Amino acid sequence: MKKKSIGALILAAGAAATLAAAATPGVSSMLTKPADHPVSGITLAAEQFAAADPVAEKGVAEAVRRCMAKAGYDYTPVSAGQQSVDLKNYVGLDTLTVEAARISGYASSKPKGPGEPAPDSTLGKLMAETGFQQALHGGGNPEHNVVQSSAGTGMLWGGCTAEGVTAIYGNADNYMRATGLAFNSLMVATNAAGQDAEIQAAVNSWKECMSTTAFPYSHPGEAVSAGLQAGGQKELKIAVTDATCRQSTGFDAKITAVLDKYLTTRMKELEPEVEAVKQIRADASAKAKVLLG
Repeated sequence: MKKKSIGALILAAGAAATLAAAATPGVSSMLTKPADHPVSGITLAAEQFAAADPVAEKGVAEAVRRCMAKAGYDYTPVSAGQQSVDLKNYVGLDTLTVEAARISGYASSKPKGPGEPAPDSTLGKLMAETGFQQALHGGGNPEHNVVQSSAGTGMLWGGCTAEGVTAIYGNADNYMRATGLAFNSLMVATNAAGQDAEIQAAVNSWKECMSTTAFPYSHPGEAVSAGLQAGGQKELKIAVTDATCRQSTGFDAKITAVLDKYLTTRMKELEPEVEAVKQIRADASAKAKVLLG
């Protein structure tokens, strides 16, 4: 009898892939240095590099679904790759526009994806089944079912996971490079940007603006937490006030300018990998289009 489930976070870094930032391409133990001549717009290019190809990811999900169906499971995995990346989030500051705040408050700050299913849920029980895990990741000891990438990271490899990834990306190394490794390779730059004094200067300007409102918070993160805790109309009021102060102080532009300094350096270091990943994604997308019809 078929066991039914709606996609779980099986192919995500937490379950099927272990993608350590310290082992990503070109990453050293030193934080990235700021560029003397930052390239305006490089942050957007970096976000595009960090984001997985959506067509390729749909292809993997479909290939895994077909494989799992043969094993008797009605299951479609959720993508491992982040298909939308806002690098401001990795210096602790999500993008927030006045329009978005008016419509949905802090929805953009809420957790993305289904997360881990509750153990007593239908999906949680299914994931706990030995047969399901063997179909998805292969039999044997999970510790022995790990394949390493050329960068030294690893992911569970076997069963329908291996079949689906191979069908679209060719091998696990390509898959990891085009998803988690691409994303992780920017963290030395965002971590460095988060320590830049200009970040605090931007926060201070925002704080001064907020001090004249009904919500005199000291940091955007404090406003987000308060808004999410309040919910309802109060969340919308806090979010709109927050976003209005961001707009009037040029907050997002200032944060992006800081990121540009560090990402200019990092993307230059990563140029060979960026080009290689572009080709991997293009090939994977082409295979996915054929599979998806």
